[in-house]
Amino acid sequence: MIDKTSDPLEAIKIAIRREQEAHDFYKEHADLFENEATKKMFMFLAVEEMKHKIKLQDELDKNYLYEM
Repeated sequence: MIDKTSDPLEAIKIAIRREQEAHDFYKEHADLFENEATKKMFMFLAVEEMKHKIKLQDELDKNYLYEM
């Protein structure tokens, strides 16, 4: 769990993991449905989660780790 006492580096790592888990969840569920609209919705959500993960990883790489 992340709270105001959490180490910022660990909080970002947890957030990255959660984005990956959400991506995997949506991707897995997209594969379950034959209905094209439902499949498309889940794939859209999977892609969005991957975008979030990439943004967090970029923030970690460019800013947080740079300062260390």
